[in-house]
Amino acid sequence: MEKFIKLKIAGAGIDSGFKLISINDIMEVKQESTTVIQIFYKGISNYASVPAQVAVSDGPSQAAYDVLNSVQSLKITLAAAAYDAFSWKDFINESIETALQLSWQHPVFSPGAYPKAAATGNPPTTILSIVTGVKAAALQS
Repeated sequence: MEKFIKLKIAGAGIDSGFKLISINDIMEVKQESTTVIQIFYKGISNYASVPAQVAVSDGPSQAAYDVLNSVQSLKITLAAAAYDAFSWKDFINESIETALQLSWQHPVFSPGAYPKAAATGNPPTTILSIVTGVKAAALQS
């Protein structure tokens, strides 16, 4: 069964409002800075280079295979720095844990108040964007 957490993107643009984040197959949640959190999923391709038997004119280019050698990720960017270095990582991990404990009749979990902002400690931080992408399937730094 698919499970989700529901996060709100602040602002008035076309991407604002609530976004469902799949929590199935998450490998890691990483807080890269006080404004960027990455969520990495399990799906990893094993293609490192174009196989010798595939001619470039007949098959995918090296660039296409490089994209296959990646993990799916979500990059969450905050509008302001979080209060401490790990508050959002902990918040996302706790939200995932809570969502997974819900019954199958409740596939979506809406977390409560977001972690506090660094500048004042209050109000909570807001999400500027959530972008789906890929990252090279190497050690994530």
